[in-house]
Amino acid sequence: MSGNRAPGPMLALAGAAAVLAFAVDHPLLLAALLAGALMLYLSAPPGAVSRMMLVLAAVSAAGLVVITPLVAAQGDLVLLRGPDIPILDTEVTLEELVAGLASGARLAAVVLLVAALLAHVDADRLHGLAGRLAPRSALVVALAARLLPALERDGRAIGEIARLRGVALSAGSRRERAGHAARLMVPLVGSSLERSMDVAAAMAARGYGSGPATRLPAPATTRAERIVWACGAAVAAVTAWLLVTGGAAYRTYPVLDGAFGAAAVAASVAVVAALGVAARALR
Repeated sequence: MSGNRAPGPMLALAGAAAVLAFAVDHPLLLAALLAGALMLYLSAPPGAVSRMMLVLAAVSAAGLVVITPLVAAQGDLVLLRGPDIPILDTEVTLEELVAGLASGARLAAVVLLVAALLAHVDADRLHGLAGRLAPRSALVVALAARLLPALERDGRAIGEIARLRGVALSAGSRRERAGHAARLMVPLVGSSLERSMDVAAAMAARGYGSGPATRLPAPATTRAERIVWACGAAVAAVTAWLLVTGGAAYRTYPVLDGAFGAAAVAASVAVVAALGVAARALR
């Protein structure tokens, strides 16, 4: 299930926030972006949010936090000295830990922004917008989005038929279960090819590729979408201001800069406020 919002406002907001995430290294700003992205993610319609995206964001961020101190050999304030290992830096410094936390927050924020975008917008309107730029790629994505659920249903049906015929799919060792599942791939592939031929015939019967594509009229912009447009513009303005003035400059090595400069605090508050207002409007 996905939302029914127009893709333009959310693309502008998520795009501006993602650009800011990659443009700055300041941990306070990245924490603000992560908090705002989480609010957008949690404001999605019921059933549209996948917990797997939250798990993916958390695991990816944790991986960067753990890996950064092991591959970076910088920083002055040593927190932990491990055993000597030739290929790893087992000396963990505060600067390395902060750098890992900032990188993890950046990655998690971007993952949640993408998840929020996909959860809020109408998938068909998003495919239609992408089709104006890359028609063939958009067609492949649209067909995959439609056919994968059908393929999953076919797989369950074929598995149920096999069980009714006495095939114990869940019995035996892992190797035996894998062998049973592999034998079911032949009818599953056959049904998917037959379904794809039916889709191609239906598209040809409806005149696909015979002339300019028609488009449904776009519905009127809602109040919530106008608010999201304004919030995206605000985040873009904050990004431009930080890049021009250098207010987001932050040095991690060899010692940490102060985290609570006036420009960084003001920008962080503005970003959290913009993303929070957008999340509230989208509820």
